[in-house]
Amino acid sequence: MRISKEHGERKAEILAVAEALFAAKGFSGTTISDVLDALGIAKGTFYYYFASKEALMDGVIERYLDTEIAAAKTVAETPQLTAHEKMFRILSGAGRDAGRGDRLEKEARALGNADMHQRTMSSIVLRLSPILEGIVRQGMREGAFTTAYPKECVEILLAASEFLLHGSAFSWSGAERAQKARALAWMAEKALGAEEGRFSYLYEQAEEKGRDRD
Repeated sequence: MRISKEHGERKAEILAVAEALFAAKGFSGTTISDVLDALGIAKGTFYYYFASKEALMDGVIERYLDTEIAAAKTVAETPQLTAHEKMFRILSGAGRDAGRGDRLEKEARALGNADMHQRTMSSIVLRLSPILEGIVRQGMREGAFTTAYPKECVEILLAASEFLLHGSAFSWSGAERAQKARALAWMAEKALGAEEGRFSYLYEQAEEKGRDRD
């Protein structure tokens, strides 16, 4: 007897299996047939949801971003946390699977799909900046931040981070990327009127990753 699944449930199942296969075999090493075999579904079912393997990867990334944005909202809505504590948890990825994001970023870069990168970066800036803006405004009430442009500052800082540190436009070495993260942390402190060293975790993470890459 064939089991019928709801549209959203089937799509989520395809995305979950695809992400696991991409993690195990890489994007280039995974075929649509691999996804079909793992799920036991027909080719027509796959193409009902996704036009291509690239569209599937796009969906996997968007699903990951949904998880990250939901986690950020949970942190932002936790009343007992200060603004600095919220910023740290969101920007440092504390308590989340950082390896998952790194794997997806690596596979997305390997695609060489500029449109996908641009959509991903735009989605992060548009969806995360309102959450961070709210945290900055909380910090202003607490006396931790001082800025005339809370909305614009977080938008610019996020855009710079995504384009310079996570985008595929530049082939920075690990050391160069870490230095830019250090500069970005300095700019964040100046733009938001925070104490010196408050955003040091941004470049400390980048320096650690830089050592691993180099």
